[in-house]
Amino acid sequence: MKSRIDKHLSNVAINYRPAGFIADRILPVVQVPNQSGTCSATNYFCKNYTIKADVTLEDRSNADPVFVQQFEEGRVHRVQDALFLDWETRVASQVTDPANVGSSIAVVSRWSDYVNSDPLRDIWAGIDNVKRATGYRPNHILFSGTAWRHFRRNKAVIDKAANPHMSGGGLYPSVQQVADLLELQVLVGNAWYNAALPLNLTQIWQDHVLVYYAPEQPSLETPSFGYYFRWAAPGVPNMQARRHPYDSRRHCDEVEIGYYQDEVILSKSLGYLICNVTSSKSTPQEDTASSPDPSVTLARLASNAMAELHLSYSEAAAYVLRTQPALARAYRDYTLTPNQ
Repeated sequence: MKSRIDKHLSNVAINYRPAGFIADRILPVVQVPNQSGTCSATNYFCKNYTIKADVTLEDRSNADPVFVQQFEEGRVHRVQDALFLDWETRVASQVTDPANVGSSIAVVSRWSDYVNSDPLRDIWAGIDNVKRATGYRPNHILFSGTAWRHFRRNKAVIDKAANPHMSGGGLYPSVQQVADLLELQVLVGNAWYNAALPLNLTQIWQDHVLVYYAPEQPSLETPSFGYYFRWAAPGVPNMQARRHPYDSRRHCDEVEIGYYQDEVILSKSLGYLICNVTSSKSTPQEDTASSPDPSVTLARLASNAMAELHLSYSEAAAYVLRTQPALARAYRDYTLTPNQ
């Protein structure tokens, strides 16, 4: 008995996207007839990304008949979770690498400082940079989950995007409100991965922001920050679910999903990276060292924590001292010997 494409499970796979993952929406997919080729003087080679999940005899026999299909769909979801996680981490490592964009900056004031930072200015500088360098105005912006959280809590963003007739009040702006303000499609990457056992959850997108241009109608002749080249020849896997026959030695059959793809940055100048938006050029440790009075630094950081975490001042101050050991030591020494 040969393996076969399972139409139902293929539909489940194609219509499933794990929560928080955005890799499939960042760059356009270009279907190519051959595994390798050249686009804009850049070579691509579509690699095989395939994962299988076992459906064991024990699992199938112990499942109630009405739940067998749900069980198989769950196996498809598990495979898709792994495929999307791999895809997300590959793309994130590429597009957040300063070597792969035309320009990159580190913010002057970290976006978690809601008083002194100006994230709109940082973003508009990136839009202007790409436009001047290429003639194309960026049409996408990608926020990491952390960057998005701090961006939408900034008073200037709230005033301009959500409440233009009321200063500093109301709700945080939505994705659509920010998209309307910036005239960009907004993506927010909220995916995490376990960096080490038993549990060390790490954000895939860290705290970066990417501004870039990618066409709505992709083709090999259209400029783009990058493309996903997907080998789409007859018989080549392309996210369909393939069922392999029962293996009597292992007492299971398998559900396999895969695709052949290469992710390629084609025009670096069409991308602009804002790096580490929650850690500015002046770090808290530097602030502590340069301030003659650590209580001033504590008051500033506590005020930010109050706004970000919705704490009272005493709770915010305790949080800052707990998470900033250098400041805690400086503050302790200063309060014990204030005349030094």
